[in-house]
Amino acid sequence: MAGLDLDMPAALTTAREMGATGWAAAELLLAMRMGLAAGSAARRTDPPEP
Repeated sequence: MAGLDLDMPAALTTAREMGATGWAAAELLLAMRMGLAAGSAARRTDPPEP
């Protein structure tokens, strides 16, 4: 996930405001990072490898 930045303190605060604590908050942050990575990969215009 190189090149992807997520403001972790703000994301954790948001997760807590949504009511997530402990592992639930960690899983929510992981899902956000995975979503960022998937979105970045979908926008990438690298040519397909042979």
